[in-house]
Amino acid sequence: MLSIPYVHIPPLRLFGAPIQPFGLLVGLAIVVGFLLARRRAATTGLDPQLCVEGMVWMVLVSLVTGHLVDVVLYYPEDVLRHPLVLLEIWRDLSSFGGFLGGGLTVYLFFSRRGAPTLRYADAIMFGLVPGWIFGRMGCAVAHDHPGAPTSWLLGVRFPDGIIRHDLGFEEMLFAVVLTAVLTSLRSVRPFDGFHTAVVMLLYAPVRFLMDFLRVGDRTYLGLTPAQHLCVVMAAFGVYLVARGARRGRARAI
Repeated sequence: MLSIPYVHIPPLRLFGAPIQPFGLLVGLAIVVGFLLARRRAATTGLDPQLCVEGMVWMVLVSLVTGHLVDVVLYYPEDVLRHPLVLLEIWRDLSSFGGFLGGGLTVYLFFSRRGAPTLRYADAIMFGLVPGWIFGRMGCAVAHDHPGAPTSWLLGVRFPDGIIRHDLGFEEMLFAVVLTAVLTSLRSVRPFDGFHTAVVMLLYAPVRFLMDFLRVGDRTYLGLTPAQHLCVVMAAFGVYLVARGARRGRARAI
């Protein structure tokens, strides 16, 4: 049966210190995200420096909330047994926990400065989505999201001989598609928040379905925490579209 080979990349060594490929790729994701968002802000008449400042806070807060959501919702027994795990933010991270904290930070940061929050959010999307490719590439090389057994072409043959969905790898591929869609719409700006809505409405249903392929994740009412948050993300995307359409009609009257 055809499958993608399981590739293990050992830690790199810099001055004798081991550096995990995952960490390097996540760092690259952040750099790419900052550079592309800054460039998008400049080309759309926004303040590039203010955009970068907002992203710095976004990244810092998302690291904290990503960790808190992960341990509280996925590993509550660890919190009860060892409460200090809440402070170990270098451990497990939830992407949706990061989205939640990062989104709230963007709203608070720009709204308190009287800046057009949704316009800055749109600019950030042009950095976040391409950066997500490298972030999920880190997951792909670490193979930290093994999924259910599969027979499809993109399955990865894990060391135990079972061909599985490698969900980090598959989401990386989807991030490439999402980047292409976003780039094709770069000149389409019918309302503030349009590109943010596009990303949310495309990402949420795909991630919702992909989570059914996860193995061993804690569920609540039959759904993973990420799936519940996918519903929230999709609902907010619908709200942005409805808000934009309503304001468009008001301007036309």
